[in-house]
Formats: sequence, C-alpha cells, structure tokens
Amino acid sequence: MWDPTGRRTVLLVRARSWVCALPASSVIETMRPLSIDPVANAPRFVVGLSVIRGEVVPVVSLSSVLGGGAREEARRLVLVRAGERRMGLLVEDVVGVEELDLARLEALPPLLGEALPAEVERLGSLDGQALAVLDAARLLPQATFASLPGGDSLAAAASK
Repeated sequence: MWDPTGRRTVLLVRARSWVCALPASSVIETMRPLSIDPVANAPRFVVGLSVIRGEVVPVVSLSSVLGGGAREEARRLVLVRAGERRMGLLVEDVVGVEELDLARLEALPPLLGEALPAEVERLGSLDGQALAVLDAARLLPQATFASLPGGDSLAAAASK
C-alpha cells in the first residue's frame, strides 16, 4: 500500500546477483522452502507445487525468471499474493525490509526488465496476476543498495 508520506515498504531478496525489492503489501510470509512436487511440462521457472498452510501453491524460481537455474542456492521461499491466489517465490536470501522513497523506487529498473523475454511472455499467458506481482518488483543496483541506511550490513548479509 502506498504511504501518504511518499514512501513504500519493500522486502529485499536476492536472486542470482540481483537484489530485488518486492512490494511488502504483496508479501504474506517468508520461510525455508518446503517439499516441492515437480509438475510435468511446466515452464522452467515453475519449480513445482508445494503445500503451504494446507493450500497447494505454485512455486516459481525468481532466479529462473532472471535467466538462471531453477534452484540456484534457493534458501528461502517468499509467499506472495497474486490476486486472490498465493504463489511461492524461491530466492537465495531474504535480505531485509526497507522503506524507499516512491520517486526513487519508480526510478529503479523493473525486475522484469532483466527477465528473459520468453519467460515473461509465458508467465503472462499462464497467470496475469503473478505477472503483475513481479512487474511491481524493482531491481536495486549496487550503488542504490549500498546507499540504504545500514547498507553495509545489508550488503554483507546479501553476499552470504
């Protein structure tokens, strides 16, 4: 949700060498990855299905969307709202929660700008609401990341 002060709360996650800012309003919780059952003939970015809190949830690898492997050291699962449904995002790490100035956030490159075009097209054809969640996410260049309050400690956490 947009803050009247012109700031937005984001969850910072790491996927491949990127630090990504997910809108906190879309995040339900973060956890260690649970058991994931593969799905035959699924796009390469769909790792499979997982039962989370009694609900079957599709799990998408953020690294795969950005051109990497499906399970590149994924140590965390971020459960997000995709419209009325939920979706799990596999990420390497959850770095932290930050409040960013809206103008600064809008100036950052969109996460999907670095995604493989074929993967974005396929995700959009499968689930427009999931695409909308990722479309709202932003990539933080190293200089922006380092300039955040506590950026040195956040950078150290992200590089682990």
